[in-house]
Amino acid sequence: MSTPFTRFLLRRTVIGAGQLFVLAVLVFVLSLLLPGDAADVQNNDVLSAEQRATARQLLGLDVAPLQRFLDWLGGALTGDFGVSYANGHSVLSVIADPFLTTALLAVLALALLVPVAVTAGFAAGLWPGSWCDRLVTTVGIALDSIPDFVLAVLLVSYVAIDLDLLPATFLGTDLDTLLDQPEYLVLPLVVMVARVAAPLARLVRAGVVDVLDQPYIAQARRLGVRRWSLLARHVAPNALAPAMQELGRTGDGLLSGVLIVEAVFVVPGIASALIGAIGNRDDPVILAIVAITGVIAIAINTVIDIAGQRMVPRSAEGALR
Repeated sequence: MSTPFTRFLLRRTVIGAGQLFVLAVLVFVLSLLLPGDAADVQNNDVLSAEQRATARQLLGLDVAPLQRFLDWLGGALTGDFGVSYANGHSVLSVIADPFLTTALLAVLALALLVPVAVTAGFAAGLWPGSWCDRLVTTVGIALDSIPDFVLAVLLVSYVAIDLDLLPATFLGTDLDTLLDQPEYLVLPLVVMVARVAAPLARLVRAGVVDVLDQPYIAQARRLGVRRWSLLARHVAPNALAPAMQELGRTGDGLLSGVLIVEAVFVVPGIASALIGAIGNRDDPVILAIVAITGVIAIAINTVIDIAGQRMVPRSAEGALR
């Protein structure tokens, strides 16, 4: 007998699979609309028309686009994303290091984002109208008004160049260097966290203020419930539930932040790999990056939805819809 949780996961899996399929089709069609193909853009000035035709045949580009997509899709379902048009290496080996670099940035950004946003939101919500509340609100509005790339350029110009405190670029840096020299990560993480922490902190603040005004909180105070117990057991779960939902949507902000960070700081991550693959018309790499990123995004949003709904119990009819 299926449970609501099982039905929820099954429904999310079916919907996610449909979304991934539509996304892959759109990306493949858009890649076909780009001028030229992999055989045209690689060594275009050296190869004759006959040589380019031979290269196109060797790469499998002489096959009908629909068949190429179906072949890729069949392989992807078994974990085989094919080989790169650019260098003939396995697609997974081509994107492994960029994905690890981006994953490192994303995990560190989330690890900083959650405590920063929750702490700031709680501090502002517990004392609304105080200097702390005004400070959090002012800083949040200021960060929201500054585009990612402007903040990144300002930090590079002032902190890295004028003060010479931190590296200005990742140029020539690989994943091992990042692990050995974490100072390379400071400025990119500041840019990524700054933009998405502000709206999350405001949502936490609003949730705290709303919960503290509820009658059951006043009753708990009259009964002598200790302040920290009240905050941990009653205020936090109810105030953070909407923020958990927002955290899922925050993934979009982190993704755009990663794109800006990798462009400004020359980070050898997945966005840089995707841009390079588009320039090379490397369809297998493009499709693999989009598919894997889509799976990760769907999985993260599903986990966040479950966590948010578990924090505030609902009726059996309304749970996990």
